[in-house]
Amino acid sequence: MKFYINSGFETTHYSIKSKKIRRDIRLAVLADLHNCMLEDMGRRLFHEVDKETPDLVIIAGDMVDSIKGSDPTRVMKVVGMIHEHYPVIYGMGNHEKKILQGGFLHRERAQLIRGLNDAHLKILSDSYKYIEDTGIKVSCLDLDLSYFCRGLFKPLSVRQIEEKIGELERDKFNILIAHDPQYFVPYSDYGSDLVLSGHMHGGIVRLPYLGGVISPKLRLFPEYDAGSFERKASRMLVTKGLGCHTIQLRINDPTELMIVDLKKE
Repeated sequence: MKFYINSGFETTHYSIKSKKIRRDIRLAVLADLHNCMLEDMGRRLFHEVDKETPDLVIIAGDMVDSIKGSDPTRVMKVVGMIHEHYPVIYGMGNHEKKILQGGFLHRERAQLIRGLNDAHLKILSDSYKYIEDTGIKVSCLDLDLSYFCRGLFKPLSVRQIEEKIGELERDKFNILIAHDPQYFVPYSDYGSDLVLSGHMHGGIVRLPYLGGVISPKLRLFPEYDAGSFERKASRMLVTKGLGCHTIQLRINDPTELMIVDLKKE
């Protein structure tokens, strides 16, 4: 059972200008659905996306649950419904990673792969796509599961990022889909213009002036809980996500559809 206390649902808007962008484009950013919002077969979520008429939908990971008995095909039907109307770039989260690595989740892995095939999608792993005629490059960083272990902060260097997704193309507007926002320092040192993250679920409980209370790693008051952050020439937008997982609770923490308008300067 999942508890949403005084939370609800919200759509947040951000606008970013850059001389690197050749034409305006609207992004809808989804993350951390965790098999939630499926009571109506995902029609409400599709309606909320459709109202914003995005040019591109970006998934920043963890749409599914990596637990025995979960059914990834339900989420993939929603993703497929969205993809019928809008192009989708699907970035890796730790839950997709855990399922696709196999282990004891053999049935769930088969269901996820079948659902992706039915939706004519694949999850990008340490790969990238160019958005035609925009000057925008979208890269998807796939971190090993050891980076998500509770109670552990595993260092990440710019060199490691380059080994995964290649050197930065400085003439492009570089978007990095990186599920875990706690590595914003190396993301910004790498030089990404825009980082899109989730994972923190908004801090699960949000307090006035203090923000999110706890992270999925059970750390109190995580620095990058939700919203917009800037460092050097980089900006990171962290969505509060669309569901809940480990701690089945959200208090004063609305689920969120993030809309990002990228505009040429």
